[in-house]
Amino acid sequence: MKYILIIFFILPLFSFAQHKVILNYYDNGNILSQVHYADDLRDGSCRNYHINGTLMDEGFYINGKMSGLWISYYNNGNIKEKGKYSHKNNNVSSFKTGTWTTYYQSGEISSKSKIVNGKENRKYYNKEGELLPNDC
Repeated sequence: MKYILIIFFILPLFSFAQHKVILNYYDNGNILSQVHYADDLRDGSCRNYHINGTLMDEGFYINGKMSGLWISYYNNGNIKEKGKYSHKNNNVSSFKTGTWTTYYQSGEISSKSKIVNGKENRKYYNKEGELLPNDC
């Protein structure tokens, strides 16, 4: 019975991932990054900041690989780019997939791309929202 109690108390220490959040700061005291880890791999939300304190980009990691929606921002807080990352368990890195949209700093759409099986079809727009010819 004594051994069963010991196993009951020790087993949870080995069977659960070690979760932690690491915060890094610029020399001026503003936050540089906030990254969630599980077993020393990035796992969960990740946020990076510009030196002025505004959000630079945010997204998620799964087992050390970028996954799902990622959004990057200009210093003024407007969205710079957004889209999804995917990965396969045996891949070394993540890859862009689906629709990606980039924006001018003023907020208008700069380009849109569709990425399917690693092939990208991108369309560019001027600041008035008009589609530009492909040979620009």
